[in-house]
Amino acid sequence: MKGSRIFLVVFTFALAACEPPKPVVVTATPASTPEAPKLEAAPEEESIAVDEVVGSVEAQEEVNMDSANLENQRVKEEVLKRIDVMPSMSSADKDRLYVLVERARSMGKVITIPFSTGASRIPVTAMSELGKSLEQPQVRTLTDDPTVVFVVLGYADKQGNPDKNIEISTRRADSVLGAIRDQFKVLNVMHAVGMGSSEMFDTENMDKNRGVEVWAVLP
Repeated sequence: MKGSRIFLVVFTFALAACEPPKPVVVTATPASTPEAPKLEAAPEEESIAVDEVVGSVEAQEEVNMDSANLENQRVKEEVLKRIDVMPSMSSADKDRLYVLVERARSMGKVITIPFSTGASRIPVTAMSELGKSLEQPQVRTLTDDPTVVFVVLGYADKQGNPDKNIEISTRRADSVLGAIRDQFKVLNVMHAVGMGSSEMFDTENMDKNRGVEVWAVLP
């Protein structure tokens, strides 16, 4: 009887050893979904439609290069004031530009390009008008003369932060200068000057104080 019990115990252990192992169930933890990146609002000047129509590009029917002209004198004085405080121009470049404007034999406004509020890039709709203006006979006479230097003046109205307006007016001038040089292949020496906040053109209608003027300067 004792031998039977021993046999039964041994047989039971043998069966247990032969049973396949129970599968281990692994519960997968779902991966956390990354948060979508937060989009920052675009700067004011980039939020404005750059092809918004705000006016037409105007070429002077007759470019007045008379240094004694009152408007020419006023703009000359304002440009000289602005050159002194231009943050992105070296002292040597400021000196050269200052002498160029101060000692100019004559200077006159050639083309005016309007801009919408806050916009700092030349409007798409103005690009073709600018090209046509550059082809006008009175303008071609100047662009064909390699001694003529063009000073591109950017303006902003007096609304908003003055430092921001200087930045925007400079970008406007740079944008027009780049288009004249790169798109229309004008080879004359050119300088961009941001004039900042202004009410030179109209103290009531702020639209008239936002834009870019291209001036021809004869050293």
